[in-house]
Amino acid sequence: MKCPYCGSERIEEGITWGKSTENGAIGLKFTRGTLWSGIAPVYSDLCLDCKAIIKTYIKDETDKEWSHIPGSNFGR
Repeated sequence: MKCPYCGSERIEEGITWGKSTENGAIGLKFTRGTLWSGIAPVYSDLCLDCKAIIKTYIKDETDKEWSHIPGSNFGR
């Protein structure tokens, strides 16, 4: 893979996003039913030379009911 910004081939792939706090998770929120929700972990590929995030993605299945409401992990 080559960086589209600087042309470097020094790309670190599959870096996991961290947590903002020990109790919170960072990722894409989805719901199943009215009481259960989850977080799909997010990954990024990073150019080690120009520090650009080349791609951000999830590895989970995408056939989910994705939440569009900001806030806590609970509810829709």
